[in-house]
Amino acid sequence: MSTSLASEPTQAGNGRTSEGADLHLNKITKRFAEFHAVQELSLTIPSGTFFALLGPSGCGKSTTLRMIAGLEAPSSGSISIGGQDVTGLPSHQRPVNTVFQSYALFPHMTVLENVAFGLKRKKDRKAMEKARQGLEMVELGHLASRKPAQLSGGQQQRVALARALVNRPQVLLLDEPLGALDMKLRRQMQMELKGIQTEVGLTFIHVTHDQEEAMTMADIVAVMNGGRIEQMGPPRELYELPRTAFVANFLGKSNLMRGVVKASHSGVLDVEVAGTEVHVLAQRTVTQEGEIVVGVRPEKIHLSRTAGDEPTHSNELSGTVIDASFTGTTTEYLVDVPGVGRIGTFAQNRGDQPADVGDTVYLSWDTSHSFGLAGDEQVAAGVNAT
Repeated sequence: MSTSLASEPTQAGNGRTSEGADLHLNKITKRFAEFHAVQELSLTIPSGTFFALLGPSGCGKSTTLRMIAGLEAPSSGSISIGGQDVTGLPSHQRPVNTVFQSYALFPHMTVLENVAFGLKRKKDRKAMEKARQGLEMVELGHLASRKPAQLSGGQQQRVALARALVNRPQVLLLDEPLGALDMKLRRQMQMELKGIQTEVGLTFIHVTHDQEEAMTMADIVAVMNGGRIEQMGPPRELYELPRTAFVANFLGKSNLMRGVVKASHSGVLDVEVAGTEVHVLAQRTVTQEGEIVVGVRPEKIHLSRTAGDEPTHSNELSGTVIDASFTGTTTEYLVDVPGVGRIGTFAQNRGDQPADVGDTVYLSWDTSHSFGLAGDEQVAAGVNAT
């Protein structure tokens, strides 16, 4: 599968010239015996982009990262960085650095010595000065004399990041760097990492299985499945307009229902779903005739005890509430719709109770929130992927 981005960006997010480099993967394949971990992956990542490889365990994302780093050799295909073919180069000769989940800090060295380690190996005369600057960039200059064991998990992660950045790589690889942090600290570090990437203007490639992490940090997200890229684009685009059932289910939650296109007029498809007509914009569908899978995100659906409660909504289904889970800010409902199956939706907590288990309710949504997938898609694809 060939996937590409326009190679225009040469400016970092803050408007100054990027110090990163374009990365090109050309038909990269990695085989382990008979198992294909990555299959003919072609990809262009422009300089200065914060790029996320997102997918479940075993999808090939970490293997792809290791091939870019030079820690694994591709079975076929080529890799170039900044116009230079690096396929045959060992890892230490590539203009890349990697930040791992484990941080890999030397416990017997101080924080400053850890950051300066790579520079000293290169016999950089300004190693300690650059290391101090690197620590200031991640706001840890005051902890330069401490040992890693005296730091919190978030502080250790920032030391590892500073150590990678002071070597001025053209591409920085992040392999699940926040996986060991608790939720609160992880969210804080997400914003800090994005801010640092914008400031330094390097090409960041971030591997993660965390959908929220990818959408929060990345300019571009590539969803991987089975060694291939299912879909790639800006986070909002992938979420609002998935092109496969796997992407629809893995990137958030989706309600997917099978139907048949009955008519098309003024750019709108009329689709029969379990005897009820629903509508989807033709430009938001993968297919425009025959069998189709219609999808809608749970938060786009309005739940009511009254039919036609939202007159501006052109789609409406009726069913019975079989589960209601109060989460504080919302109540999550599961509604059994005859002929369709279970439909999920959320109701914002405004002090009332829109429905109870056993109630007959009406689910409505605007046509512009529907999306259409190919009729042969497996509607459960990606639901349990982790």
